[in-house]
Amino acid sequence: MKTKVTEGKFRSALGRVGQFFSMVALGAAILTCSSASAQNLFVSGKDAGGGEIFEFTWDGAQSIFASGLYQPRDVAFDSAGNLFVVDYMILRDQVSNVAIFKITPSGALTVFASRVSYSSSMAVDKAGNLFVADYDAGVIYQYKPTGSRVTFASGLYHPVGLALDSAGNLYVATPSIGNIYQGSIYEYQPDGSRVTVAALDPGDRPSNLALDSLGNLYMADSGGNIYKYTLNGVLRRYPRTIFGSVPNSAQSLAFDSAGNLFVVDVGDASGNGNAIYKFTAQGVRSTFAPGIDGVGDSFACLAFQPIPCCQ
Repeated sequence: MKTKVTEGKFRSALGRVGQFFSMVALGAAILTCSSASAQNLFVSGKDAGGGEIFEFTWDGAQSIFASGLYQPRDVAFDSAGNLFVVDYMILRDQVSNVAIFKITPSGALTVFASRVSYSSSMAVDKAGNLFVADYDAGVIYQYKPTGSRVTFASGLYHPVGLALDSAGNLYVATPSIGNIYQGSIYEYQPDGSRVTVAALDPGDRPSNLALDSLGNLYMADSGGNIYKYTLNGVLRRYPRTIFGSVPNSAQSLAFDSAGNLFVVDVGDASGNGNAIYKFTAQGVRSTFAPGIDGVGDSFACLAFQPIPCCQ
């Protein structure tokens, strides 16, 4: 069931879980943090009204969280519940036509950064620093909470799919280009030093990365597969398996607090088949939210509302 709500209306954030001293209370805290029902899923996309941010409850009930955007793409939350959104074709009178908006928990929407070349992915660390991959420039920028910007990494070929682990290490993927460039997944430590996690196959078309609670890395491929890299592999370094697949093109990944993986399938060349799929930890796939071919919702990127006790 879809329900339109007033633009800017936000659900109140969950209260922080306090200290627990008994085993019973500790068990209750763990149960709360592992409950997917406490998290809402936020998805950028378009419908007949234009660019929207859709909000889904754990059981799939859909509403509109924010409107008035043009072509919103990647979304990312900080630990305070602020939502960052990349939107295209907003600053039409300027050379750059990409802006990053920040929506606070109270509903205030502001331009956080403008004149961005071509932002392909975002991630926010625990300190509130926003990392933005510039696809065309081959650069990863770091924005402080104040909005000031520095270059965190450069010299990359079309970086996509930023993801941060609990230690603040940043993962990014780059595609292959024939025999000219070898696609890779890199890990950047907080000090900017870099190691190569994986060399990609020539046919890989990486679109997004995500980490599960055990530290395993997942890569969405535009060809439809979702690959899993076991970063603590023993028999060989970072073994790769196919975790699952979607019918058309996997674009965006996000885990809920119960360990389910949600994936946006952007559909075929005409947008038909656009949908959000849910995978259990065992890889069982189900349709979470189907798009309506040609006239309905067009989903792009997704992120889960953070749970304070799990930060």
